[in-house]
Amino acid sequence: MRILHLTLQKKWFDLILSGEKRIEYRECKPYWNRRLLNKIFDEIRFKNGYAKKSPFMRVKWDGTMIIDPSEWPPENGEVLLGKHFALLLGNILETRNLAVKG
Repeated sequence: MRILHLTLQKKWFDLILSGEKRIEYRECKPYWNRRLLNKIFDEIRFKNGYAKKSPFMRVKWDGTMIIDPSEWPPENGEVLLGKHFALLLGNILETRNLAVKG
């Protein structure tokens, strides 16, 4: 199984979890080019934090495109400058450690 592991801030993690965010963006720079260009994945594993018990979800990967935000504005008010990878997100396959703190 080919898996892409990404760590997200809580805001973006929660938007993906709720289904409001269906695309995750990464800037076209050498680091992301090496990780994403011409790669195929089965799923993306998102974590909100680095701890062992951090909120976690597995999401089906539906493809990757390179976009120019001036031609295709991002969703959810994200501000992007320059070309970006758009990781297309499918169904959520699994979630863990989502208990509300308090």
